[in-house]
Amino acid sequence: MNPHDRFRDLVSSYAAAMRRLCAVYARDQQDREDLFQNVFLAVWKALPAFRGDAAERTWVYSIAHNVALTWQAKERRWGRRRGLEDVSHVVENPANERRMQLEIVISRLAPVDRQLVVLWLEGFTTAQIAEASGMRPGTVGVRLTRIRQSLVESFGSSESKNG
Repeated sequence: MNPHDRFRDLVSSYAAAMRRLCAVYARDQQDREDLFQNVFLAVWKALPAFRGDAAERTWVYSIAHNVALTWQAKERRWGRRRGLEDVSHVVENPANERRMQLEIVISRLAPVDRQLVVLWLEGFTTAQIAEASGMRPGTVGVRLTRIRQSLVESFGSSESKNG
């Protein structure tokens, strides 16, 4: 398969997941779109070097997280990053409101924990998360348990404030 067709297949396969990933790194729609473009530009540039040592999905997510962390650091340096809490519109759909709350809570996690939880939410196994993050599977399991507990506590406290 030629590189252009391969790239189109990757975009087709991972676009929705990459948009979800971008949502935890950027609130503003334009920033999300810029980040999304940067992710796939990096995938395009890395495509010739992909030898299949890792699963394709793991490889794409590893690139995406690295690009997102670099993008976020650059945005902070330039003082342009807006917090995820800075939502000027009111969300009327309860499902969208819960998703937004989850994005905000995830965005507050340390970068490594954010990567782990995003991969977990995307359905990666502990072994796949370990491969993508470079951690040992046992470490991933312990961190995910702590993150899940933290998320439950965060959502419990936000529901008691709203209710």
